[in-house]
Amino acid sequence: MRGRLKKIIKDYDPYVILSLFFICLVGLVGIYSATFKGSPSPLFIKQSLYLVMGLFIMFFLSRLNFRTILDMAPAIYFLNLLLLVLVPLVGKTVYGAKRWIDLGPVSVQPSEFMKFSFLLFALYTLEHTKKFLSREGFILLIAFLLPAVLTLKQPDLGTAVTYGLILFLVLFLGGIRLKYFILSGISLFLVSPLLWHFLKDYQKARILAVLDPYEDYHGSGYQLIQSVIAIGSGGFLGKGFLQGTQSHLLFLPEKHTDFIFSVIAEEWGFLAGSILLLAPFVLFYRIVHYALDVPHPAERLYLGAFAGLWLFQTGVN
Repeated sequence: MRGRLKKIIKDYDPYVILSLFFICLVGLVGIYSATFKGSPSPLFIKQSLYLVMGLFIMFFLSRLNFRTILDMAPAIYFLNLLLLVLVPLVGKTVYGAKRWIDLGPVSVQPSEFMKFSFLLFALYTLEHTKKFLSREGFILLIAFLLPAVLTLKQPDLGTAVTYGLILFLVLFLGGIRLKYFILSGISLFLVSPLLWHFLKDYQKARILAVLDPYEDYHGSGYQLIQSVIAIGSGGFLGKGFLQGTQSHLLFLPEKHTDFIFSVIAEEWGFLAGSILLLAPFVLFYRIVHYALDVPHPAERLYLGAFAGLWLFQTGVN
C-alpha cells in the first residue's frame, strides 16, 4: 500500500502541485478577507467546498489515459452543448446575465466547462482530417459557432471570445497553413466595426473603461480605478490580513470577483502579489515543458493549446 502511494505521488510534478495549491490557497485567503463580516461568509465556505471537489476531480481525471478522454470528446462536447441549451430555460440570472444552472447545493456554469469540451472536440476532429477545407473542417467551425452563439446570448462576450482563441490555438499548433490565419485576420478586421455595433452598451462601456477608465470615473471605470488604488496602497509588504481599507470600507464594490487580486495585493503587498503572479507562469512553463516531451501528437497539441489558454486567462484576470 505504501509503495503504491509513493508511486502515485511520484507521478505528479511537485512544481505543478505546489504552484496550484499556492494559487488556490491565496485565492481562498483573499475571498475570506473580501467577504469577511465577523465570521466566514457562505461564499468562502462554498468556495472551499468547490476547491475540495475540484481536487478530487483533478485526481480522478489525472489517473485516466488521455486517449480514453479524447475518444469520449464527442459525447463530452454534446453533453456540454445540451447544458448550454438548457441555460436560457432553467438557468438563474445573476447581475442581468443568465449563465448558471442550479444543481441543488452547487451551481455550474456550462460555458466554462465548454472551454475544455470544445478543446477536446477540436483535437478529436483535427485528428480525422488533414485539410481544413473539408467536411471535418466545416464540422469544427460549426462546433465553435454553436457554443459561441449560445454563450453570447447569455450574454458572456469574454467566454465566447475564449472559444475563438481555443480554435485559433488548435489550428495554429496543429499546423494549419498561415494563409488561412491571414485571411481570417483581414476578414475580422474588416467586419470589426459591424461587430462593435452589435455589442451591448455595457460591453462597449467595459472595453472603453479598460482603454481609459478615467473617462467614466464614477461609472464603468470606477471599479478598475479603485482596484489600482487598492494595489498601490498596499505598498511592498501590505496593510495586513483583514486590514485593507479599499476593500473593507467598500471603496472596491465587487472585490470578491475578478478583482480579488486587488484585495490580496492591498493586504499582503507588492512582494506577495509578485509571487502570486509568478505561480501561473511556473505552471505555464511546466505545461510547455511536458508538451515538448510527450510523444503523442494529440496530447502534445492539447498541452500546447491548454498552455496558451492558461496564459490568456491569467493575463485577462
